[in-house]
Amino acid sequence: MRPVAPSLAVLTVLALAASACSSGGSDDGGADSTAEIAATTAPVVTEAPETTGAPATTSAPETTAAPPATEVTTPATADSDLDVHDLLEALASDEMNGRDNQTPGSLLAQELLVAQLSQFAEPAFPDADGDAGYLQPYDVGTNVLAIIPGAELADEYVMIGAHYDHHGNDCRGVGPEDDICNGATDNAAGVAAAVNIARAIAADGPPRRSVIITLWDGEEDGLVGANHYVTDPVVPLDQTVAYVNFDIQGSNLLPSLATSTILVGAETGGENLVDSARQATEASTLNTVMLSLLFGQGRSDHAVLVGARVPSVFLTDANSGCYHTVEDDIDVVDFAKLDQQVATAEALSRDLIATDTPPVFDPDAPTSSYEDAAELLELVAAAEPDFGLLGPEARAASEQYLIDLQAIVDAGPAAFDDAANGTVLGGAAVLVSALAELDCDAFIS
Repeated sequence: MRPVAPSLAVLTVLALAASACSSGGSDDGGADSTAEIAATTAPVVTEAPETTGAPATTSAPETTAAPPATEVTTPATADSDLDVHDLLEALASDEMNGRDNQTPGSLLAQELLVAQLSQFAEPAFPDADGDAGYLQPYDVGTNVLAIIPGAELADEYVMIGAHYDHHGNDCRGVGPEDDICNGATDNAAGVAAAVNIARAIAADGPPRRSVIITLWDGEEDGLVGANHYVTDPVVPLDQTVAYVNFDIQGSNLLPSLATSTILVGAETGGENLVDSARQATEASTLNTVMLSLLFGQGRSDHAVLVGARVPSVFLTDANSGCYHTVEDDIDVVDFAKLDQQVATAEALSRDLIATDTPPVFDPDAPTSSYEDAAELLELVAAAEPDFGLLGPEARAASEQYLIDLQAIVDAGPAAFDDAANGTVLGGAAVLVSALAELDCDAFIS
């Protein structure tokens, strides 16, 4: 997941969004359309945005630990049928050296992913030779793409994807003892989930709709891989029924939130996608908090697809203290939680593939709503026992946010106005930033 500068910068953006929502003057906040929000949060990026903590680049950074390109070899496990855990571990290994785009480690990741996809899916570019059939190169990276042809509705596509790139040797905590940003939860876990859900679907024979697997490069540099795809899509965007995006999985924010995860943006596909997503959450034991698109802050590849009018959901555990640090390694992954997240996402993907009532992009979906306040109240109330782990200012802000959310929910949907909208958005941004400032702890019991 690409970083967003915390505190005032985020609050300013969210305040502006809330202000824009008032232009309609309606009681529900007069929210701008989904398409307008997506256009502002996920423009086509030609160079990396400024960030804090882990500056993004559009060219390969200097590294010291990666082997020369001539020594790149496919991992010994590449031809094996790797499950979620094993694929995650391979992608997050030191051998991949942080998977920064246009580095030997990235090439290793590509070879591993092609070897896995080729076991059950067809190349996205069938006229190309060998591995090239699965690769979509562009100026600063390479997307890895594959297709599972459908049966009855083969000309309709469900997209399942995640970004496989990370920060190489340029993240918080890099030093003599550890100079590799392994990116285990961000986003080796998301890639492993996407690949294995697609594998399970293919194992049942041709699905009703076709499936396109999209493993993006350059997400950490400003969503450039996904942006390249929408300018040169492999399958028509208007035949892409929905996109299921994974970014940061198997991560715990606090001990009290170890069984909580987040799903963003279902409203972009109207009631059909909202209903499918809500039903899919019953496939796991997790508490899945469903929030509107704006709460994803345009920070992952789903935002680009929404900007191209593709209904999309974003499955995430947001930002923990391990985010973009050398400590985001295999030992901080909550594998039991990851298995439950895979169960939810597989149920959703299967429903989207088979349904008679596919999502329909809703350009007028509200950017946030009373329902967001109710969902966040449940989440923040669950986190209250651990507010003491936060710094003094963040703790006070979180306590006030809980009070504010309770008041907004108690006031009811009819009272949800621009001021309430701004409170919900601003408080969420402060809390996410505070959680990212904690020391890295997996909070695995």
